[in-house]
Amino acid sequence: MAINFLNTVDLNQNQLNKAAIQNLAANPASGVEGQIYFNTVAQTIKVYKEILPATSPKTYEWASISGDITGLIGGTYINIDNADGPIPTINHDTTTRTNTPSTSSPGYGGDIVAVKAITTNATGHVTVVETETYTLPDDTNETYTLPTTAGVVAPNAPTTGIISLTAGGTGSGVKSTVTFTGTTNRIDVSGSAVGQAGAITIDLTDDVTIVDDLTVGGIITQSGIGSTTGVNDGAISSSTALLLTADNTAIKAGMQVTGTGIPTNITIASVTNAKTFVLSGVITIADGITITFEEVNSFAAPLDMNNNRLHEVKTGVLGTDGVNLAQVELLVAGVGVFKGGYNATTDPGVPVISGGSNIALDQGDYFIVTHDGDITFSDTTISVEVGDFIFANAAITASSTPASTEYTFVIADANIAGAGATDGATEKGVAGFDSANFDVSASGWVQLNSQRNPYGAKVVLNNTSPVSRATTGTPVDQTTFTVSIDDASIFGSGALAANVKVEVLDNASPFETVYPLVERSGSGTIAIKFTGDVAVDLYQVLLSHI
Repeated sequence: MAINFLNTVDLNQNQLNKAAIQNLAANPASGVEGQIYFNTVAQTIKVYKEILPATSPKTYEWASISGDITGLIGGTYINIDNADGPIPTINHDTTTRTNTPSTSSPGYGGDIVAVKAITTNATGHVTVVETETYTLPDDTNETYTLPTTAGVVAPNAPTTGIISLTAGGTGSGVKSTVTFTGTTNRIDVSGSAVGQAGAITIDLTDDVTIVDDLTVGGIITQSGIGSTTGVNDGAISSSTALLLTADNTAIKAGMQVTGTGIPTNITIASVTNAKTFVLSGVITIADGITITFEEVNSFAAPLDMNNNRLHEVKTGVLGTDGVNLAQVELLVAGVGVFKGGYNATTDPGVPVISGGSNIALDQGDYFIVTHDGDITFSDTTISVEVGDFIFANAAITASSTPASTEYTFVIADANIAGAGATDGATEKGVAGFDSANFDVSASGWVQLNSQRNPYGAKVVLNNTSPVSRATTGTPVDQTTFTVSIDDASIFGSGALAANVKVEVLDNASPFETVYPLVERSGSGTIAIKFTGDVAVDLYQVLLSHI
């Protein structure tokens, strides 16, 4: 962004320090004689000068200030265009020169031929004078097929490297039994099982004990838990013994028992036989009820969810049960809830909490007053101000014409400050505001009044009173706009030009400040002078009377 000077700048023989000439990539379309700039492509300073010998009318060109190059000589593989200047171009010979490449991408055990030394001749041609051959080592990864006989070790198995175990035997789906001897190091296993791409299936016994910590790097999926059903043989009451109509060997101690009439968290304490079981608590159910038996996961230490959500949690029953979000919301909904703002401007207010059309509320429900006013109840009238609290003492039914005693009013004394001409006449709240400088709405919105300078004015430089335009010279070499500041539309009679500050701006966005010549008379006029022919309405003037 440039500062626009619209008249000649006289430095009065002072130095211009750390100045940079205008940078352009190409010559401007036109200029004035003597104008200079720095050409960033040619890397030279250029001046706008007359073309000699002189012509009538005059003709001009952009010429380099520095002297021209008078001649360059090319050499081997070096070409020069425009060798006599003013701007030569030096290029390399475009002849292609190649050499035989080295062997690349050998397989395991192959050779790589690498350049060890090169030399160049006087013209810059590169020659390979010495190479060296490197032989890659053989692949250390081996594949072995497991023998079909248990306990036999694959022949020639290495002690280091990677071993890929392939199932032995014949026929599809044949499994190989692999026995690993435990060490202090980890065994890495990768591969896939039949029908389960990308997975490994390991058959374990029903009960597996893991000593110390179990760390799982992926997703834990439980394919299913022990679950079965049975029918009780006869009604049960005040007894912990359960008898089924048929044997059910799948039932084990620790399973949870559920069914019609069975309390929550009843489990199998012990198993007498396939039909008879001892329960963990008393149940009372009718004859022939279908009962479900399910295994229960048990954690012997706290369960850390690592800041993750616990999904699909069943509704809790016992005091020690965990609960889900829906159950929590159901328990707390409608009690002690913030009901929003209360507008007491009109009686009854909004929402209606008094009279025969009152809304229903639960104990603890409350409002915060947003607008001052009075509330008429069946027993009295209560005045409230902004910021006060209104609580329901107990459940209030709709259209019940409640008394004021059914509510508790908390006076917060946070009424909004008003505006007035004097301190005593101004309503006090958080603060009071001087009405000469501030405006406050009924809801407490405070705004600062306009701080515009009463001794300031703005005029556009046109040719309409109080501004006049005049030009001098043929062709025009100067335009003068004269502003009468003692005009009634500006500062009025008696205003002195010597007491007025002037700033000249473009009359269009971005309204940049420009710098013409400003001359003040001994009375009430200011002359603003521009070099050349300047049209009206291009500039505006900001005036400040001191």
